[in-house]
Amino acid sequence: MGNDKNLFFGANTADGFVGFYNQIVDVYDLTKFYILKGGSGIGKSTFIRKFADAFKEYNRDFLICSGDPNSLDGVIIPALKIGIIDGTSPHVVDPKYPGVADEIVNLGEFIDFGKVTASKQVLKTLYQKKGAHYAKAFAHLSAARRVHHQIESHYARAIDFDKVNLKLAKIIMQHVDD
Repeated sequence: MGNDKNLFFGANTADGFVGFYNQIVDVYDLTKFYILKGGSGIGKSTFIRKFADAFKEYNRDFLICSGDPNSLDGVIIPALKIGIIDGTSPHVVDPKYPGVADEIVNLGEFIDFGKVTASKQVLKTLYQKKGAHYAKAFAHLSAARRVHHQIESHYARAIDFDKVNLKLAKIIMQHVDD
């Protein structure tokens, strides 16, 4: 419709994953909120994209995955007060208002366990590698924060914050009456 928005309700930070997914049902005052469950690669993001495509005539708020910007963690249709979200790790969401607004959709019930059993060890190894890569990424973010704070502390000693605040006040005053 042209007024779709891309939003992040979570982020990968120096302290690990931080998310606000549990607040969505209240922020949007949703009357129906579908929470998808199931493992990685099961099709949650594809399911969410197909859901969004069914409502192209409405403004949609896309919740972009912080770990993969090409993947969707959810979509909200504000005009209809409905939404759908990936409720699995790292942004675990459980019903806040069971039977009132929230409904769990378990995509895991469609797994053909006979086919998965053949790849059990490979899948287990891949999940472990994924966890290790996230831990490494968070460690790098933490190291980057420490370096940033060191740089900032050096500049902070050289900045005249009274002059900075005066400049800020002038800029604000230029736009207050606009």
